[in-house]
Amino acid sequence: MATKMNRRGISNVVATIILIAVAIALAVAVAVWVFGLAGSASKTATLQVQAIGLTGVGNAINSSGGSATLTILISNPSSSGIGINGFTLGSLSCVFSQPVQVPAGTQGGQLTITLGITSGSTSGTYVFNNATSISGSGGITVPTGIKASSSGNQTAAVGIQYSGYITTVSGQTYPFTVTASS
Repeated sequence: MATKMNRRGISNVVATIILIAVAIALAVAVAVWVFGLAGSASKTATLQVQAIGLTGVGNAINSSGGSATLTILISNPSSSGIGINGFTLGSLSCVFSQPVQVPAGTQGGQLTITLGITSGSTSGTYVFNNATSISGSGGITVPTGIKASSSGNQTAAVGIQYSGYITTVSGQTYPFTVTASS
Protein backbone atom coordinates (compact mmCIF):
# COMPACT_ATOMS: atom_id res chain seq x y z
CA MET A 1 0.00 0.00 0.00
CA ALA A 2 1.37 3.34 -0.98
CA THR A 3 1.38 6.15 1.48
CA LYS A 4 1.12 9.73 0.56
CA MET A 5 3.97 11.80 1.82
CA ASN A 6 3.11 15.19 3.04
CA ARG A 7 5.28 17.45 0.87
CA ARG A 8 5.28 21.17 1.08
CA GLY A 9 7.14 23.59 -1.17
CA ILE A 10 7.38 27.32 -1.38
CA SER A 11 4.35 29.11 -2.59
CA ASN A 12 4.06 30.50 -6.10
CA VAL A 13 4.09 34.07 -4.78
CA VAL A 14 7.36 33.59 -2.88
CA ALA A 15 8.97 31.85 -5.87
CA THR A 16 7.95 34.73 -8.16
CA ILE A 17 9.35 37.32 -5.75
CA ILE A 18 12.68 35.44 -5.56
CA LEU A 19 12.92 35.19 -9.37
CA ILE A 20 12.20 38.91 -9.79
CA ALA A 21 14.84 39.80 -7.16
CA VAL A 22 17.47 37.63 -8.90
CA ALA A 23 16.61 39.16 -12.30
CA ILE A 24 16.93 42.71 -10.91
CA ALA A 25 20.26 41.88 -9.24
CA LEU A 26 21.63 40.47 -12.52
CA ALA A 27 20.39 43.51 -14.48
CA VAL A 28 22.12 45.87 -12.03
CA ALA A 29 25.35 43.86 -12.20
CA VAL A 30 25.34 43.90 -16.03
CA ALA A 31 24.59 47.65 -16.08
CA VAL A 32 27.47 48.39 -13.70
CA TRP A 33 29.82 46.31 -15.83
CA VAL A 34 28.71 47.88 -19.16
CA PHE A 35 28.80 51.47 -17.88
CA GLY A 36 32.13 50.78 -16.21
CA LEU A 37 33.59 49.73 -19.57
CA ALA A 38 32.03 52.69 -21.37
CA GLY A 39 33.34 55.06 -18.73
CA SER A 40 36.91 53.77 -18.99
CA ALA A 41 36.77 53.85 -22.80
CA SER A 42 35.70 57.49 -22.80
CA LYS A 43 38.65 58.36 -20.56
CA THR A 44 41.16 56.90 -23.03
CA ALA A 45 43.09 59.65 -24.76
CA THR A 46 42.77 59.65 -28.53
CA LEU A 47 44.19 61.74 -31.34
CA GLN A 48 42.68 62.73 -34.65
CA VAL A 49 45.43 62.67 -37.26
CA GLN A 50 45.28 63.87 -40.86
CA ALA A 51 48.26 64.37 -43.17
CA ILE A 52 48.01 67.70 -44.97
CA GLY A 53 50.87 67.25 -47.38
CA LEU A 54 54.22 65.85 -48.35
CA THR A 55 55.75 68.74 -50.29
CA GLY A 56 59.13 69.36 -51.85
CA VAL A 57 59.47 65.89 -53.34
CA GLY A 58 61.23 66.37 -56.65
CA ASN A 59 62.89 69.65 -55.73
CA ALA A 60 66.42 70.06 -57.02
CA ILE A 61 68.85 67.90 -55.10
CA ASN A 62 72.41 69.05 -54.83
CA SER A 63 75.49 67.11 -53.72
CA SER A 64 74.49 67.46 -50.05
CA GLY A 65 70.95 66.18 -50.70
CA GLY A 66 67.63 67.94 -50.38
CA SER A 67 64.54 67.97 -48.23
CA ALA A 68 60.80 67.46 -48.29
CA THR A 69 58.22 68.55 -45.71
CA LEU A 70 55.62 66.28 -44.12
CA THR A 71 52.83 68.30 -42.49
CA ILE A 72 50.33 66.57 -40.22
CA LEU A 73 47.20 68.09 -38.69
CA ILE A 74 46.58 66.78 -35.15
CA SER A 75 43.66 67.31 -32.76
CA ASN A 76 43.36 65.99 -29.22
CA PRO A 77 39.71 66.16 -28.10
CA SER A 78 40.42 64.20 -24.91
CA SER A 79 40.82 65.67 -21.45
CA SER A 80 44.48 64.67 -21.07
CA GLY A 81 47.65 65.57 -22.94
CA ILE A 82 49.30 63.03 -25.24
CA GLY A 83 52.97 62.60 -26.10
CA ILE A 84 54.02 61.64 -29.62
CA ASN A 85 57.04 59.36 -29.65
CA GLY A 86 57.68 59.14 -33.39
CA PHE A 87 56.25 58.36 -36.82
CA THR A 88 56.52 55.95 -39.70
CA LEU A 89 56.19 56.83 -43.37
CA GLY A 90 56.26 53.70 -45.49
CA SER A 91 59.55 51.97 -44.62
CA LEU A 92 61.08 54.99 -42.86
CA SER A 93 60.64 54.93 -39.07
CA CYS A 94 61.71 57.77 -36.81
CA VAL A 95 61.71 57.90 -33.01
CA PHE A 96 61.96 61.28 -31.30
CA SER A 97 64.56 61.85 -28.57
CA GLN A 98 61.83 63.56 -26.48
CA PRO A 99 58.05 63.33 -26.81
CA VAL A 100 56.21 65.97 -28.80
CA GLN A 101 53.34 67.19 -26.57
CA VAL A 102 49.75 67.54 -27.79
CA PRO A 103 47.84 69.22 -24.93
CA ALA A 104 44.25 68.32 -24.06
CA GLY A 105 41.74 70.19 -26.20
CA THR A 106 44.16 70.93 -29.05
CA GLN A 107 42.24 71.50 -32.28
CA GLY A 108 44.08 71.62 -35.60
CA GLY A 109 47.66 71.77 -34.35
CA GLN A 110 50.32 71.17 -36.97
CA LEU A 111 53.34 68.92 -36.70
CA THR A 112 55.87 69.73 -39.43
CA ILE A 113 58.68 67.28 -40.12
CA THR A 114 61.48 68.01 -42.57
CA LEU A 115 62.70 64.82 -44.26
CA GLY A 116 66.17 64.48 -45.74
CA ILE A 117 66.08 63.13 -49.29
CA THR A 118 68.57 61.84 -51.81
CA SER A 119 68.13 61.04 -55.46
CA GLY A 120 66.76 57.56 -56.17
CA SER A 121 68.16 54.98 -58.53
CA THR A 122 65.37 55.67 -61.04
CA SER A 123 64.88 59.08 -62.61
CA GLY A 124 62.08 60.96 -60.83
CA THR A 125 62.30 58.95 -57.62
CA TYR A 126 63.72 60.15 -54.32
CA VAL A 127 64.65 58.44 -51.08
CA PHE A 128 63.61 59.73 -47.64
CA ASN A 129 66.30 58.65 -45.22
CA ASN A 130 65.88 60.70 -42.01
CA ALA A 131 63.98 63.47 -40.22
CA THR A 132 66.21 66.53 -40.10
CA SER A 133 63.92 68.87 -38.14
CA ILE A 134 60.61 68.81 -36.26
CA SER A 135 58.42 71.79 -35.40
CA GLY A 136 54.92 72.36 -34.09
CA SER A 137 52.25 75.05 -34.13
CA GLY A 138 48.66 75.51 -33.02
CA GLY A 139 49.30 74.19 -29.52
CA ILE A 140 51.69 71.36 -30.34
CA THR A 141 54.87 71.69 -28.27
CA VAL A 142 58.15 70.40 -29.68
CA PRO A 143 60.99 70.28 -27.12
CA THR A 144 64.06 72.38 -27.85
CA GLY A 145 66.90 70.34 -29.30
CA ILE A 146 64.71 67.40 -30.27
CA LYS A 147 66.35 64.86 -32.56
CA ALA A 148 64.98 61.92 -34.51
CA SER A 149 66.61 58.53 -34.67
CA SER A 150 65.71 57.08 -38.07
CA SER A 151 65.82 53.60 -39.50
CA GLY A 152 64.98 52.40 -42.98
CA ASN A 153 64.16 54.60 -45.94
CA GLN A 154 61.26 55.20 -48.27
CA THR A 155 61.41 55.75 -52.02
CA ALA A 156 59.03 58.46 -53.18
CA ALA A 157 57.79 59.98 -56.40
CA VAL A 158 55.53 62.96 -57.07
CA GLY A 159 51.84 62.04 -57.32
CA ILE A 160 52.10 58.77 -55.38
CA GLN A 161 50.17 58.21 -52.14
CA TYR A 162 52.00 56.89 -49.08
CA SER A 163 50.74 55.62 -45.75
CA GLY A 164 52.21 56.08 -42.33
CA TYR A 165 51.29 56.46 -38.71
CA ILE A 166 52.01 58.51 -35.62
CA THR A 167 53.09 56.58 -32.50
CA THR A 168 52.29 57.87 -29.02
CA VAL A 169 54.33 57.37 -25.85
CA SER A 170 51.72 54.81 -24.71
CA GLY A 171 52.30 52.79 -27.90
CA GLN A 172 49.06 53.67 -29.69
CA THR A 173 49.30 54.26 -33.44
CA TYR A 174 47.23 56.64 -35.54
CA PRO A 175 47.37 56.06 -39.32
CA PHE A 176 47.47 58.67 -42.07
CA THR A 177 47.90 58.78 -45.84
CA VAL A 178 49.57 61.52 -47.85
CA THR A 179 50.26 62.22 -51.52
CA ALA A 180 53.74 63.41 -52.50
CA SER A 181 53.91 66.69 -54.38
CA SER A 182 56.69 68.90 -55.71
